[in-house]
Amino acid sequence: GDEPGYISRMDTSIFAADINLIDAATDAVEELGLVPNIGRIASGDQFIADLDSKHRIQTLFNPLCCEMEGAAIAQVCYFNHIPFLIVRAISDKADDSASMDYPTFEAQAIRHSVNLMAEMIRCF
Repeated sequence: GDEPGYISRMDTSIFAADINLIDAATDAVEELGLVPNIGRIASGDQFIADLDSKHRIQTLFNPLCCEMEGAAIAQVCYFNHIPFLIVRAISDKADDSASMDYPTFEAQAIRHSVNLMAEMIRCF
């Protein structure tokens, strides 16, 4: 019976990433020649693999992507006043349009993530 996005016993369901970490990640992404895509990430308790679910989430929350882990990290950081940033490598669009096989994507995502973190640390 709760509204979509409601988190029990919480005063918010939106956790803002730290602006300094966003700036560092943006600089690092640009330095690496990648394309930054910064915005809201929807996080929930189910894998989204069909267009109906995707459209419902897009209509309700207007996110760049949907995943299942980021909100837990954000919520813990929010409670403990720890700056955070969620970085995602998106493997598909939940619409059967994936353009590469998962092992290839995984290797590329690992390489980009490691390079991004190294560049962010270097910038700090």
